[in-house]
Amino acid sequence: MNYQTPKVSVLMPVYNTNEDYLRKAIESILNQTFKNFEFIIINDGSTNNAEDVILSYNDSRIKYLKQENQGIVSALNSGWEEAQGEYIARMDSDDISYPTRLEKQINFMDNNPNVALVGCFARIIPSGKIIILPKEIKLIDLLADCPLIHPTILFRKTDFEKYNLKYREGFEYAEDYYFYAQAQRFFNIANLDEILCDYRVYSTNSSSKNKEKRIISSFKVQDFILNSLSTNTKIRNQILNIAYTQKNKTSFLTEKIFSVKNLYKDWTKYKLITILGLELQIKSKKYNRE
Repeated sequence: MNYQTPKVSVLMPVYNTNEDYLRKAIESILNQTFKNFEFIIINDGSTNNAEDVILSYNDSRIKYLKQENQGIVSALNSGWEEAQGEYIARMDSDDISYPTRLEKQINFMDNNPNVALVGCFARIIPSGKIIILPKEIKLIDLLADCPLIHPTILFRKTDFEKYNLKYREGFEYAEDYYFYAQAQRFFNIANLDEILCDYRVYSTNSSSKNKEKRIISSFKVQDFILNSLSTNTKIRNQILNIAYTQKNKTSFLTEKIFSVKNLYKDWTKYKLITILGLELQIKSKKYNRE
């Protein structure tokens, strides 16, 4: 049988994922309507039965990598080095991609060569809430919040390698946000306005357990973006104000910002405090939650 170069390489790091979640994630990729892909699964030093689950699938498109536990950035970059596809797609080991996800994202990218990265809308498990995101992502969207869902993205490999854009250490739990901030300097990035993924949120997954670390890292990403625009503190705050006002056009916005007891309960409220110029206080001091 002749070897066919894969059109897309799907990267999925795994670390101690629940067996049922892991099986659903793997099968959601193997059952894609688009068939010409390689599925690079990186076991980042799991200590549970993740390896047994992965090896139980007999599919030639699976490429299994194993490493000592080094974190998601290392795992993703290890998978990237092995990737042969024109496109790289992300997948998390506890989420579910809909059957037409790859097909629709690849069609979009093939027909839009001016776009280097695309995500999509998603449905949260178990709440059923729909995450709706900007379709055409501008700098202002990146400043207001992270406008893409990491396990939904697909990007053109050569575009990113041309500018040596990889995942970087130093942005713990917001490595994807920094990845997009780097990309936006050179490329157009977008979202399909269609739900193509079930995105799992639960109390023990890494994004929930490390919310405060993720938010602090997001400040670093904001600084990275703002540094390319101005070094003047007043101007930087004005830019942030414009970004947040666009995202949160509500009459009770000021009341919510000043409600200190709620700061740690919601990502957006926590980040909005930067409008008041209190970023350094947030970084150095924890407010009483009572």
